[in-house]
Amino acid sequence: MNRNQFSNPTGGVNRPSSRDDRPGSAVSMSPTRVIVTPVSTPVVHPLTKRDVQRVLSVLPAGSVRDLRSVSLLGEMWTPGGYPVFVSYRKQGFIRLHAVSCLAWKVRSLRSTQVADLLRYGAHVDAGPAECVITWTNEALRLFYTVGVLLPGVARHRREIEGSVEPGTVVRSLEDDHGTWQISDLALDHWRRFLRDGNLAERTAAS
Repeated sequence: MNRNQFSNPTGGVNRPSSRDDRPGSAVSMSPTRVIVTPVSTPVVHPLTKRDVQRVLSVLPAGSVRDLRSVSLLGEMWTPGGYPVFVSYRKQGFIRLHAVSCLAWKVRSLRSTQVADLLRYGAHVDAGPAECVITWTNEALRLFYTVGVLLPGVARHRREIEGSVEPGTVVRSLEDDHGTWQISDLALDHWRRFLRDGNLAERTAAS
């Protein structure tokens, strides 16, 4: 199994519970604290505080046990100049890092990385020496839910189960640990989960 595979014998952390598949359905919020550090345009937090709370609330309880906080922090970069998406400060503390809403210009990526980004809806202009990556808001939000937050929770789960892993970076665009493993069906479930959450909030505000 890929070390980034986040599986669950009771039905899979890789997709949200069916109880929230309907617009407007109630989701109990996770007790985990979500702390937001303000950032300035063009830097953005792809997920809101409520997004994070909703996602955590539909994951199996064992996955978020002893998860004390998820912090939405500013940008972070690898020494090679690639954006860091999620890091793990210490047991119980996940950090999601903000990114630019403008095009990302980075050095060349592996074909597997490009294919992974395309699955979430990114547009990738891959040249021999540089890649230019652009996102719609919806696609970046999906990527940060499935490809960033879930790997962070998976790292937390492994840590509380006794695994000791080096380093604090969980996922970056310079990731050497392979792509996050998720089926097309599960990815579509998360896409609808996020879409239906938006619809429910717009309905409640009207």
